[in-house]
Amino acid sequence: MIDQYLVFIAFMALAYVLGSIPFAYIVTKLTSHKNILEMGWRKSSGSNVAKNVGLWQGILTAALDIGKGFLAVFLAKEYGLPVSVQILCGVMSVVGHNWSLFLKFKGGRGLGALMGAMLVFSPITLLVILIPTIIFAIIWTASVGTILSLITGIFITFKGGLTFEPIGYLILLSLIPIFVKRLSPINEVLESNNRNELMENRLIFDQDTVPPFRIKPLKKLFKKD
Repeated sequence: MIDQYLVFIAFMALAYVLGSIPFAYIVTKLTSHKNILEMGWRKSSGSNVAKNVGLWQGILTAALDIGKGFLAVFLAKEYGLPVSVQILCGVMSVVGHNWSLFLKFKGGRGLGALMGAMLVFSPITLLVILIPTIIFAIIWTASVGTILSLITGIFITFKGGLTFEPIGYLILLSLIPIFVKRLSPINEVLESNNRNELMENRLIFDQDTVPPFRIKPLKKLFKKD
């Protein structure tokens, strides 16, 4: 029994290390010799790389981040570990991404790693969950869409009582590292004169201010001459 628990812990530790691999930092350094943590919104993410380094670099980073979350759960599944441990491995990959062992515990928001972990359990469910994020990324901001996607994931995997499909449990447990990371650096929130407003903006919009809508540019784009 003790040996079994040691195996569980070893796989969760491996998942954390996999999640910690800072692909955004690596890709940015190799292609631009810059530090992604000093650019844009100073986080290790594919979106930050795409906006401040280049589109193909951002796509590559996102794919690699999804891959590490996928691998963390896939290895546990292939080894025949219980679904509960597979879920925890997915969560640990998110934690590793957000507080990377290789970046002095800095990182991103863990969404790529979370997507990869979801992919192991149900690709179709993941596609449905992503719909709000895609829509809001077009019309406003992906951060709001992410919240709606997480809520959607919890709702469609609910089976009654406190029972969910594996993806539902994965999302519920991942909410903690995702939203705690959105508040970081927490000292800025605590020392701010507008603490409540700043906390609200970071939790909802993942930034210090409310982003503008993108509807007007879209209207201009499709406006007939």
